[in-house]
Amino acid sequence: MLSKALGFLGRAFIIVGLFILGFVAFQLWGTSLEEGRNQSELTDQLAHSVRNTAKVSSDGDAGKLANALAKAFENTDPATAPPTPAPAEGEPVGVIQIPKIGLERVIVQGVSKKDLKKGPGHYPGTPLPGQAGNSGIAGHRTTYGAPFNRIDELAPGDEITITTPQGRFLYKVIKAPDSDAAPYIVKPTDVTVLDDKGDNRITLTACHPEYSARQRIIVNAVLSEEPAPTSPPSKAVTEAVTTSNRALDEGMSGDDSALLPAIAFAVAALLVGIAAWFIGTRWKKWPMWVLGTPIVLGLVWFSYVYLDRYLPSL
Repeated sequence: MLSKALGFLGRAFIIVGLFILGFVAFQLWGTSLEEGRNQSELTDQLAHSVRNTAKVSSDGDAGKLANALAKAFENTDPATAPPTPAPAEGEPVGVIQIPKIGLERVIVQGVSKKDLKKGPGHYPGTPLPGQAGNSGIAGHRTTYGAPFNRIDELAPGDEITITTPQGRFLYKVIKAPDSDAAPYIVKPTDVTVLDDKGDNRITLTACHPEYSARQRIIVNAVLSEEPAPTSPPSKAVTEAVTTSNRALDEGMSGDDSALLPAIAFAVAALLVGIAAWFIGTRWKKWPMWVLGTPIVLGLVWFSYVYLDRYLPSL
């Protein structure tokens, strides 16, 4: 009796361990697939939004789109370009490129969890990239493509290029306050990093250290040329300035309503697996493996999707 109980307990631990390992793999690699799809959609949306003024194509590639936009507006002075309306939350802002760390992504408007699943997010309420003031951009370091995974490698003088419908803007990374290095660490509540510093800059923010949300890593870069005209904030953008701009939240708030579906899908996967095993012991094992495995894996995948929605993203 004791041996059976220990055997059952051992199998239970193995199942739980495999489930956890699978979720870790989903966070590190599975979420990157979703971010890739979202980036393709954002790239197409950005290309479509400027087709009335410039003939550009994206082919789903952010780098190609940035080059096409720059070429289309190469004879236009960004400083005299007409102000563009501030995008609504979830819509594309422009393309950020950092050659030093191999980064090339479309920036999305907003820093909520659903926004940062698409790519680096622009803090609503701060100026758009390329415009006067301090433009804040947040990004993940671990999940959803981890666009800001390597910003700790940036050094003073490194170049950051952002291309928007107003033109292409070159920023150069500057030293951190009271340091010769570029990155510096602050508390998540230190929103002063997004304040106007009297120059034209971008402020990159991300969770720190990796796999943790205990602190935030910050990198600043200053615009090398005259800024573009400032876009008046739309009503939607003004309303979007909530707790994400009063704290460097960066999509950390999970969806509590997603916990129950996550548990339900996990339990369903377990029950289907038990049923397949039970039928296999009384019939043939291989048909049950063939029929049951895809169903179990599908249910586990949906459990991971909802569990990811429940937990904060890093």
